[in-house]
Amino acid sequence: MFDINSILKSLEGKFPTKIVNEAIQSLVKKGILEQYVEEDGNFSFQLTDFGTECAEEIFQDPMSLFDFDDLDGLGDEDIDESL
Repeated sequence: MFDINSILKSLEGKFPTKIVNEAIQSLVKKGILEQYVEEDGNFSFQLTDFGTECAEEIFQDPMSLFDFDDLDGLGDEDIDESL
């Protein structure tokens, strides 16, 4: 399991807390993470079996993260060549 507070601390200043919380809740809703409430009332999370499968797929093929169908509509003016 991992502690939500450690994630928030590592992302502090990079993303607003609200965005991080929404992203984590989205992973819970998709069945990638399981949410637990500790005895002290803090939340913790663990990858589900499905989440582990997703992580293994991403490690094997990082490009699987991208939905190339969404990129089809991009014109040359939308592409930042500096990246």
